[in-house]
Amino acid sequence: MTRNTITGKAPMIRILLVAGAFLFFIPQSRAQFSFDENCQHVYQAVIALQFTEARRLIDTEKKNVPSNLLPVYLENYIDFLTLFIGEDRNLYEVLRDKKTNRINRLETGNRDSPWYNFCLAEVHLQWAFARIKFGDYSAAAFEIRKAHALFSANEAKYPAFMINRIGLGVVHVVAGLIPENYRWVASLMGVDGSIETGLNEIRQVAEYTGSDNITLLYKPESMFYLAFMAANLQKNKNEALPVLRFINSQENDMHLPASPLLIFAKATILMKNGQNDAALSTLRQRALLPPHFPFHYLDFLEGMARLNKLDYSATRYFEQFTVNFKGQNYIRSAWQKMAWISLLQGDTVKYHQTMDLVKSRGVSQVDEDRQALSEATRGAGPNVFLLRARLLSDGGYYSKALDELLNTNIKTLVRSKRDLVEYSYRLGRIYHESGNSAKALGYYRQTILRGKTEPYYFAASAAYQMGMIFENTGDWLKADSAYRVCLSINTPEYKTSLGQKAKAGLNRVKKRVPKT
Repeated sequence: MTRNTITGKAPMIRILLVAGAFLFFIPQSRAQFSFDENCQHVYQAVIALQFTEARRLIDTEKKNVPSNLLPVYLENYIDFLTLFIGEDRNLYEVLRDKKTNRINRLETGNRDSPWYNFCLAEVHLQWAFARIKFGDYSAAAFEIRKAHALFSANEAKYPAFMINRIGLGVVHVVAGLIPENYRWVASLMGVDGSIETGLNEIRQVAEYTGSDNITLLYKPESMFYLAFMAANLQKNKNEALPVLRFINSQENDMHLPASPLLIFAKATILMKNGQNDAALSTLRQRALLPPHFPFHYLDFLEGMARLNKLDYSATRYFEQFTVNFKGQNYIRSAWQKMAWISLLQGDTVKYHQTMDLVKSRGVSQVDEDRQALSEATRGAGPNVFLLRARLLSDGGYYSKALDELLNTNIKTLVRSKRDLVEYSYRLGRIYHESGNSAKALGYYRQTILRGKTEPYYFAASAAYQMGMIFENTGDWLKADSAYRVCLSINTPEYKTSLGQKAKAGLNRVKKRVPKT
């Protein structure tokens, strides 16, 4: 190489070095997080599942304010909800490759903005739940760890940035669900917290009455999380009703757009509290919503609400769900429910034909699908009298459910060991929901004695229900014991949800149990 060549290249090298430095530093000063009016409209459209409109507004923002990084976070939010609601595995494989690029782009933003850590944490948390949905648990744990660190740092640095508490609260609830003997898992994930702490953090945003427009805009999201968690995790499902009343009281607020997510949350609370007719009215409201990303699970939910009142038009909604939904969860359960309707109508041949589809459709990731597959594998259909009582009880029609059991000859009603175990369990549940805890406890004890070594969920569920009764009356030792009995009973049916609820119960009462 000649000297002239070297000297000729030197100016170019210097230019490239200067250009590189320029490109490195410019994004730090120009990339920004601006939750401007247009981005606020994007966020509201996302929460309402109006993704077409949200993407149109994002394109406008990119064109008008190319340095704004908020669209990166909002695009990720759309992808997350698309995956979480739609459960399209092929789309998951495509979209997850975008996550690293989005993180890299967000990291070029202004680190002195509270949005910096918030957006990064939100992307990690959203992908944690997307990965859990598709069974990628180890990667999900990593995402939760990153999200927790970012949310925590943001809370310490910007305590007035209230919307940070939604994600932080969710992470704390997740940490609180980990039982005491698995706390090492939480340590590895770098997370801590409790269900109560998490719910209180989310509640601070849901109940905000100040003038900060950003916090007001995030109230619907906080309400959704609060409603869903209150309905599924608190010791008494009735505790979710104040959340529902609070949501209803806010519905005239301009910041609370009509959303399938809130319809889902409200209907879930109502159904869990035996207010089946009100749940049906809520679910019908989705027909009035503007065009949005399809939330097909609401068809499944309406099918369940109709079936709970023995309205066999429920078949149409289960069929719609199985035809339109491209995911895997609740497919087996939907076929099972259609088979039940055939059985209730006296068509045992169609029942068995439909249950055969349970074996070949969907997966067994959620408890409802595992229970459906268990029934299909067992071959024997449910007892029609007990099934009618179960459905009516789930819908809150307790008098009718009790009539099904008490006005039927016991020899006609009970034809197997499983029937006997379920009979005492159903009576326990009906009396429990009707407010007669003393009678309920007696039938729950019978259920545990009869079914603790059987492969049915009735004994484990009876133990969990006993735990809730004792906890609500302040008998901490008996509550602790009942929750442990629930966890000790090995049943493939509803094992995940029962175990999760029992662990949450133990975490609540552990501080109140006297130490020996």
